[in-house]
This record gives sequence, C-alpha cells and structure tokens, in this order.
Amino acid sequence: GNTTWTLAEFEAQLFNPLQTALASRQLTNQIRYVVLAMDIPFAVADSGKVNSTTSTLFYGFKASTKSNENSYARSEGAFGDTLPASATGPSYLATMITAGSLTQARQLVDQGVDSDATFPTQTVLLARSSDAARNIRYPLFDNAIFNTRLAGFETVQRIDSDVVSGRSNLLGFQTGLANFSISPNTFVPGAMADSMTSYAGLIFGPNSQTTLLAFIHAGAAGSYGTVTEPGAVVTKFPDPMVYFYQARGFGLAECYYQGVQYPFQGLVVGEPLAAPYRQSAAGAWGVASNEVISGIASLPVDFSSSPDRPLDRVDLFVDGRYFQTLTNLPPRPGNELNLSFAGGSATYTVPANASIASVAVGLATAINAMAASSPANITATAIGDRLEIRSRSGSRPRPPGGLRTSTTPPAPAPAAPLLAGSSIGSAGSLTTFVVAARESSVESTATGTKSCSISGTPQAGSWLRLSVIKTNGSSASVSVTNQSSTASLLEFAAQLADAINATPDLQGSDGLRMDDLKLAASTVVTFRLQPRTPGYAAAGLRFTLTGSTGLTFTPSNDDLRENIADLLPRNHLYVRAGATNLALTFPLDTTRLADGYHTLTAVAYEGSHVRTQTPTSIPVRIQNTPLSATLTLPGFVDPASATGTYPVQVIANQSGVAAIRLFSTGGELGTVANQSQASFNLQGATLGPGLHPIHALVETSAGDSYRTETRWIRLVAAP
Repeated sequence: GNTTWTLAEFEAQLFNPLQTALASRQLTNQIRYVVLAMDIPFAVADSGKVNSTTSTLFYGFKASTKSNENSYARSEGAFGDTLPASATGPSYLATMITAGSLTQARQLVDQGVDSDATFPTQTVLLARSSDAARNIRYPLFDNAIFNTRLAGFETVQRIDSDVVSGRSNLLGFQTGLANFSISPNTFVPGAMADSMTSYAGLIFGPNSQTTLLAFIHAGAAGSYGTVTEPGAVVTKFPDPMVYFYQARGFGLAECYYQGVQYPFQGLVVGEPLAAPYRQSAAGAWGVASNEVISGIASLPVDFSSSPDRPLDRVDLFVDGRYFQTLTNLPPRPGNELNLSFAGGSATYTVPANASIASVAVGLATAINAMAASSPANITATAIGDRLEIRSRSGSRPRPPGGLRTSTTPPAPAPAAPLLAGSSIGSAGSLTTFVVAARESSVESTATGTKSCSISGTPQAGSWLRLSVIKTNGSSASVSVTNQSSTASLLEFAAQLADAINATPDLQGSDGLRMDDLKLAASTVVTFRLQPRTPGYAAAGLRFTLTGSTGLTFTPSNDDLRENIADLLPRNHLYVRAGATNLALTFPLDTTRLADGYHTLTAVAYEGSHVRTQTPTSIPVRIQNTPLSATLTLPGFVDPASATGTYPVQVIANQSGVAAIRLFSTGGELGTVANQSQASFNLQGATLGPGLHPIHALVETSAGDSYRTETRWIRLVAAP
C-alpha cells in the first residue's frame, strides 16, 4: 500500500540490492531494462523534493533543477551508447507494471507483448484541448506528424477536441486535460497514451485529477504522468515525437525516455519492450537440438535481414549470460556514401574508428558544405543515426502583374529529388550504408503560426487593429474599440479575436484566425495567429498589429512562419552498418563451461541505433568428463499450489562430489555438501505463482562440474 519512500529507503531496499543481485549473477554489463512490480512505491521523497521511482532508477535522484536534463532525450541513440550524462550511477530504462488490479496489470503486459512486429495502421490522435494551461504541447504536433509520415506511416493525426470517451481502435492518444473519462478497449496493442496535467502520476492515494491508470485500464501498453506538481513545462512531458520513435522500431521505454527532456518527476508505467514496428531478422543454428559437443566445438549460425536493415553485430549468450562477441561490423574505413540532389552532389568517405553516429555527423557536414557552394537549396542536421534534410526558403517572387515588394512572401522551396547510395571505396568490404526515407523531399502539411502578445491597460475608447496582406497581394483589416471603462486587457483582446474569427475576408483559405488567448500577466495577454490553410505558402501572409497609445505589440509586424522548420519540405537519411547475410562458424571452448545441459543464444543486432535484436537459441549438452547427474521432482504434478512444499532429488553418477547446488528463480536455493545424492525441499511460497526453471549444479573435489537439464514447473495461487 505504500506510495512514497525516502531516498534512503529506495537505496537500501531497491537500488543497492539490485546492484548486488546483478553483480552476483554476472549480469551487470548486459541489463538495460528494470521492471518494477505493482506494489513498489512509485515516488521518492527527500529534503522536500519528489522524484518518481522509475526516473530515479533511470538517472538518479534530482534534488535541483541544475542537473536534471536528460541527454538521452531526442538523441535517437542506442541506449547503451547514449546513457544520460547527468546519471549519478548505473542507468536503466525503468518502468512499472501496475494497474488497479492484477488482472489489469496482466492486460498491460499482454497489450505490449501482443503488439510486437504487428506494424499497426490504427490512428494516433494528438488532441489540442480547450484547457489553455494544459494544451501547450500542440505546437509540437506538426513536427511529429511530419516525421512519422516520412517514416512511411500516416497514422498520427491532430484534432481540436476535449472528447476522450467513446473512441476506439487507437494506437495512441495525447491530450491536455485534468479530468476526463475514457472507454474500455479504447486502445489496440502497443498503444502509448497520456495527458499533460499535474498529478497523472499519483496513481494511488488522494488525487482530484484523472491518473495515467485510466489509459492503462483502457488498453494502453504504456503511459506517463508526474508524481508531483511540475508546472506548465512542456519539456517535463512526452513530446509527440514518441510516436515517431515508435514508428522507427524503438521499444516503449526507449520512446518515453527519448521523448521527455526532464523526466525526474515523471512515472513511466508500461511494458517496456513493446515494439509494434520492430523489424526482426531471421536466424538459425546449424547444429541439432541437444547435440553433444566437447573440446573446441565448431558451431555454425546464420542470420539474414532485409536489404535496408543490415546486421552489424552478433553476441553469444550461454544460459542467459553474455559469453563473447562473434562478429562486429562497424562502418568500414574507406567506404563512400554518395548523395545527389537537385543542384549538387556530395561524397563522404568513412574515416578510421568511425561509428554510425559519427558518420551521420560527417555526412551532414559534407552536405552542408556542398550546399553552401552550389545551387542545392538544402540543409542537413544529424540526429543520432538519422539526418534531417530540409529545403531552405526560396527567394521572393514577383506578384502577378507587379514588382517584387518587401511584403510579398517568399516562395516555398521546391521538393528536391534525392539519390543516396554507398560504395566499397578503398575498403576491403562494404559495411556502411545510407538509406533515404523517400526518393524526393516531402511537402509539409504543417500549419504556420506566430506567437504574439499585447501589453498595456486599455481605457474606454482604446482601439486595436489587425491589418493583413494575403499571399495573393490583397489586404484586409479588422478593428475594435473598447466601449467599457472596466474591461480588462484579456476581455479587450477577446473582442479582437472574435472580430478576426468572424470577418468574411479572413474566413477563406487565404485568411487567418486568432486563438489560444491567455492572460500571461496582469497587463499582458498572449495569443497565436495561424493561417487557415496548412503549408509553407499559406503561412507567408503578413500581419501588422496597431493600437492606441499605451498598448504595445510583440511583434507588431511579421509573417506566420515562426515554426519554419515544420513548414519546409523535408526528407530523412539513415546511416546503417553491417551486412544483410551473416554466415558464421565460430569455435566454442566448451572446457570453459560445466558439463551438462546449456542453452546457446546468438543475438544479432540491427546496424542502426534502433538495435532491434534477433535471438536464436539451441539447447546443447557438453561432455568433456565422465561426470553426469539427473534432477527429478518425485510426485510433482504441474501445475501445483504456490503454498506447497515439493521434493527435488539430484543424483550424481560418481563419488567425490564436493557440492550439489539447486537453482531457480531468484538464484541459488540451497546447497548439499560432500554427497553424491541430495534431497531438497522446494518451497512454493519462496518462488510464488508463475513459471519457474529448476536446475542443479554438481561440483566435484577434482574441479569438474555438471549442469543438469532444466525442468520447468508452474505454481499457481490458491483459489
């Protein structure tokens, strides 16, 4: 029932035992994810500061605002290589599996697992609510929509709505509301959903706001909410780019931690590995199941992937522990990446000791240098393993029948064709690739915007005027006069907004609207001007704000291209490394392992920062000595009660046994010394309900050892 613990309790009861457990099981260097059970406190309090438990596991407890930025955010980096710079210790992609009941928590897990590699086409809704204090993420919508569209998915859409209940078949939802209701089965497997409000992370205990558990109970695989008052700070909440990261193939925990710049107050609840757009490779061993091997065994394993998803590394794990790297194919020095655009071309040669990220930076530098000395009208920005290619704005055109004027908006830069390829260059093999998202840059569907403010104190007779020069050169204007001596600045500005939004000359596709009106201070109001048509050209109309003495406007004259980066044509380039076919035969020194039964797992990694893993496993039996042993569970009937006690017998085939050790979930359960036969009593209450592996390790005084075949048992809770 606990919801909050102190930092000292967190460290003593969770963090330090976790480090000890990982070290004792030789897992320290291979664990990236930590999942917390539903009864663990979700908030950490110390010296008047409150962090979430998941964020404290992610990058440490943050007592001040000076060191709480998450450098992993927006990095599109492989987590193991891009750990948060401000982490105070080991860093984990931590989530909590919790809900209002155990059944709902199991549903959460199923909604994650069932989503993997399904490539859903259902809709993600980014909802701009009417709550002016909580809808402040909507300027970020267009960037996420544009990028996800370039990734090949038209799933992300923006809406203006406060309605959450009654929706269905959604892959995601973001809104800004303190209270709402949501229908059961709103979400398909893999969905991420959240609301920007103060206390969505206070999942249990007194709370006047709707918590993130509403999304979990409605079928989301993951959600996010703050456990203490964060203020209206957009960077403390998930950026809509989480859906682009998901479309790239990143898992749910990676998406959330990349999507929140300051997550220290935020709780992540979800199945962390859920990856609906994960594109795995294929792998198979060339040895038979349970084949007997000895000495230096030569073992074949093959992997293959799609042409645009090369594999750059294969690791071998034995019984779940990292054993060795079988191959590693980073970018090869001397490989050449070749790009051709309208108006120019660029070639980048891979230097020595390059990584995927450094190649992306070098390639962006080469593109920008090429564009600076040629007619090519583009810029390139490296973000992890991805390059964002944007067109620059064009020159100002002549209006029909007239001369070019300073008030005529610049023309949109044309969508530029793009050819990308790679060649072996001076290297001995080709392991570096550049892949374009599209054959040509894509025109933006974003809507232009301009943030404006009016300051001052209106008097009776004060006036405001908006003058507009449209993209076709025609003009329109709207004026209002204050008739009340008691009207506030907000009320006066609202009169202007109502007039603008009702003026016929500004209602058409070449017009604009004024909205998002808010009181920023007692004598300052803010608002946005937006064109009624999306795209770069429509945002080129110009406005002028004027008024009576004592009223100040910021800006007083401009266009609606504040979000210019979202309005220009765009494309993506991806840098990848490796090979699409890996046929490996490697020597395994079986004398480094105990005789007996082992599971060999080869894991191939996608040669990008997504690092999608493709595992293939095979059971084998090692026999280098005459030693062997058997493990039996006399009378055990599967499934069995988790409250029972069950005998386990282990018998070695020779004397001179120094110890017989029994292992299951949680590690070593018991040891019998100096006997060739051992009997153990397996306590169901110690293991708890679930599926558990049981095996024994027999050790002789001569230094030999034998691992028995693993038996799996299922324990169930009493009715």
